Amino acid sequence: MAAKKRQANLELLRIIAMLMVITLHYLGKGNALPEMENLTPSAPDFVNGMIAWTFEILSYGAVNLYVLISGYFLINSTAKNEKVFKIVIQVLFYSIGIFLIFLVLGKLPEYASETFFKTLFFAPIASAHYWFASSYVFFYLLAPFAAVGIRKLNQKQHLGLMIICLLLFSRVWRMILPQSAPLDDKGYGLIWFLTLFTVASYIRRFVPIEKKKRPLYLVLYFLCSIITLASFFAVYAVFKSTGRFEVFIKILLEYNSPTIIISSVSLFLFFRTITIPDGFLSKTILFIAPLTFGIYLLHEHYLLRDLWITFWKVEKHFHAPYFIVHLIGCVLSVFIIGAVVEGIRKLLFGLLDKTKPVKWFFKVLGKLDVFFPKKDESFEGIE
Repeated sequence: MAAKKRQANLELLRIIAMLMVITLHYLGKGNALPEMENLTPSAPDFVNGMIAWTFEILSYGAVNLYVLISGYFLINSTAKNEKVFKIVIQVLFYSIGIFLIFLVLGKLPEYASETFFKTLFFAPIASAHYWFASSYVFFYLLAPFAAVGIRKLNQKQHLGLMIICLLLFSRVWRMILPQSAPLDDKGYGLIWFLTLFTVASYIRRFVPIEKKKRPLYLVLYFLCSIITLASFFAVYAVFKSTGRFEVFIKILLEYNSPTIIISSVSLFLFFRTITIPDGFLSKTILFIAPLTFGIYLLHEHYLLRDLWITFWKVEKHFHAPYFIVHLIGCVLSVFIIGAVVEGIRKLLFGLLDKTKPVKWFFKVLGKLDVFFPKKDESFEGIE
């Protein structure tokens, strides 16, 4: 069976999701998110604070979007050892490579010697140097096995599984009880990725693509974002007047909170209804989208994740009237620089892949793919 063509609309969403990730890092690591007591109309940075929190909340579904896109296709796909190996090598390229550059230049911080284990083989995955890479590799390996069982479920059973997973592993329990639920990883782990897999696979199997609902999806995305932001002010007002419910102020600001889930799924469904015709735009999207993981690995390296924030003086510019321009400019700059670096890496590794030893290695590695479940040729998902 011929490989299915990558969908430019969802690849565009992948690009947007990475821009969201960089935005989250810019705001969070740049101390550009003022606390609620500093978000009063009389505060000097009130406007910039509102801009920052708006961008934060609009971007908070980025990780969910990445997993939804992957899960959407993994429901009828099989894992390949070659891909896993290439992901690990890609992580090591950035983890070890950046460490060595700092070492050669004599710019290695003192704390780096204490965390050298993070650059050792497989350690960037096992130690969660890049937490997303760690969770994603484990998710990619397990998803094809989970897909075998999911494909056997009828629509009602699949819906039941999805609801149970969302109830067990989302923030629902935290909204009822002040203590964290034992299985609430705040959306940072494998359990949440597998939960999103049940959602993405349900969409692929049973949710029709209805372009007439496109405005509804977009409204839901913005509405849930507004509710998330409004909850900050509402709960904080209650806390200020009663001294209670402090733990609930940011209750909705987690990857697995109900409003973030709904906004993420709504944005995914919105882009799913978009048709991007073949041409320059689609080719550009399909060229850039595969570079996004490298952008993440570069700017989130433990030696760089704070350095670029300091270099662009984010905290200082938060107090400037042109803060929004600085925010957008920095996010785009990090994206472009990361894309160029990853593009060069892909070109070099692409040449290496054509050598006989590497071809032979991947051929041998491919023989181990028999341990993974195969595609279901009778699968009839909704494209």
